[in-house]
Amino acid sequence: MRLNNNKKTILITGGAGFIGSHLCEKYLGLGHRVICVDNLRTTKTTKNIDHLLSNPQFRFVQHDIIKPFFPKEHVDWILNFGCSGAPAIYQYDPVHTLRTNVDGMRNMLTLAYRDGAVILQASTSEVYGDPLENPQKEGYRGNVSPTGPRACYDEGKRAAETLCMDFHRQYGVKVKIIRIFNTYGPRMDLHDGRAIANFVGNALDGKDLVIYGDGSSSRSFQYIDDLVEGIDRMMSSSEEFVGPVNIGNDEAEMNMKELAERIIRATGSASKIVFEKQATDDPRERRPDISLAKEKLGWVPKVGFEDGLTKTIQFFKTLERPDRKILVFATTYYPDLGPAERALYELSEMLPRTEFHIVTSRFRSGLPAYERHKTDHIYRIGFGSTLDKYLLPFLGVIKAYQLHRRHKYHFAWSIMASYGGLSALFLKFITRDLSFLVTLDPAELGEGNTRTKKYLPIYRWIFRNSDSVYVTDDIQGEQARSFDPELSVSVRGRSAPDFLRQIHDTYADLINKKKQKLGRPR
Repeated sequence: MRLNNNKKTILITGGAGFIGSHLCEKYLGLGHRVICVDNLRTTKTTKNIDHLLSNPQFRFVQHDIIKPFFPKEHVDWILNFGCSGAPAIYQYDPVHTLRTNVDGMRNMLTLAYRDGAVILQASTSEVYGDPLENPQKEGYRGNVSPTGPRACYDEGKRAAETLCMDFHRQYGVKVKIIRIFNTYGPRMDLHDGRAIANFVGNALDGKDLVIYGDGSSSRSFQYIDDLVEGIDRMMSSSEEFVGPVNIGNDEAEMNMKELAERIIRATGSASKIVFEKQATDDPRERRPDISLAKEKLGWVPKVGFEDGLTKTIQFFKTLERPDRKILVFATTYYPDLGPAERALYELSEMLPRTEFHIVTSRFRSGLPAYERHKTDHIYRIGFGSTLDKYLLPFLGVIKAYQLHRRHKYHFAWSIMASYGGLSALFLKFITRDLSFLVTLDPAELGEGNTRTKKYLPIYRWIFRNSDSVYVTDDIQGEQARSFDPELSVSVRGRSAPDFLRQIHDTYADLINKKKQKLGRPR
């Protein structure tokens, strides 16, 4: 590790993300002051930098760089990593992606001009598009579609390079440009949709590994430590060396089918490989020529793919997995199972890797306040009376909030829309970060149901604030839509396996909505 004699103030955009957090850690370790700027649009939380927040030399600012940012303190270096490179994420809001690459780049260059700072632009191998030469040298001008679904990122990064060079030539801003090839390692987002994260996560869960295309498309994968070292060497190089320069592993090229097979072997998984339609404009091959990095930076990647993959798998194994924990509100539950509760009970038996945390009423005497039944964690509130259900929207919400602070659930599920529905809805309003799913009992909403008429305003309120509703048949679905025509309604599958598939699809959709990403690249 090379220590810099002069301590610097370093601003890192996208600093709470995968690569950015490693850079924050690196430069704090070298004794520099670090300002981390991130809008948390991708990570949602500060989980990657929580261990740095207590460091007096570290400052976190939640800010979107499409808006100008001028800190009061002088900045020496700016490292611009303010845009996700995951297609499923950057295609979710392509206009924002383009603005991050253009407006964000201009704002950071303006700050660099103000302070006389050196600014590094984290460009990408995507500027080469679907290359007609392999490996790709920096002089290759690329084969990029300016109108396809990837263009917001590919052309955005190309425009950012243009801005860097124009600010350099016109205003004398000290710029450096690197082109990063596929990078993996600890702190990757399990749900960002990129190949290694998807494959490792699914392999550990025993799910299918989905390849878009026939599996022949290739990528070159570098470990995060090698990238961080390359970035540091670029920042420490002479001002005359602007770049662009490729930073990637030229010895770790493999096709997607081989990558999936190697991950299945490394995880010892029984997962299968399945193939789906190829994404639009997806490059067929990607491998860097790193001759320039070797010459100018004395840099070569050192971590082999097998060693890097082992470390990455170990990281994913240690992750807290809120997607494996589901918060459920039910008026009653085991051992008192009605039709709706029994459907949940059967579902939990089919998902041994998923924990159901069920908040329910005690309902009758003799039942403990907490019980572990197989993979179900049952939390009972009340005093052992049938009247306990009336306490569910109050005491149940308090218990659920305590659990949510510990487990960070992605969504709350209400069995029936009455007392459990109110509980889930109150919790959603308190936390602001939960999706809300309702499963209706067959007797709910039926004609002549006096309870439905009595609680009509409550049902309307619950439905209008739910993210998805499961009904028993089309008639009940129409009745539910009468409360809100825009309501997302699905008829529940007759068998437990059918219902499981529906819940899986709904869960995936809600996760993608929460993380602002597509289910798959366009």
